[in-house]
Amino acid sequence: MPQAITRAANIPRLNRFGWLMAVYAENHARLARLFAPAHLDEGRYVSTIGDGLDLYLDVIQTHRYTVELRLTYGLRDPETGEPDPSAFVRVYRDA
Repeated sequence: MPQAITRAANIPRLNRFGWLMAVYAENHARLARLFAPAHLDEGRYVSTIGDGLDLYLDVIQTHRYTVELRLTYGLRDPETGEPDPSAFVRVYRDA
C-alpha cells in the first residue's frame, strides 16, 4: 500500500491556471488540425460532415503575429440576424 501512496504523490496536479492553459493548448491544437488558421487568407471557410452542422470559420483580419477569427454554425439569432452561437478568437502564430 505505501507504494500506491508514493506514486500518487509523484503525479503532478494542475492548479486552475495550469488547467486553463491546458484547455487553451488543446483548443489551439484542434483548431490548427481542423483549419490551420495561421496559413489562411481572409475570407470564409467551412468544415462539413455528413449528418452534422457545418462549422464556419471567418478569417476577419490577418496581422504579422496574429489572425482574428470568428467561429460559428449556420444558425442565426431570430432578433438580430447575427450568427448564434459564435466565438471571436485571436490566434497567435509567433510562438
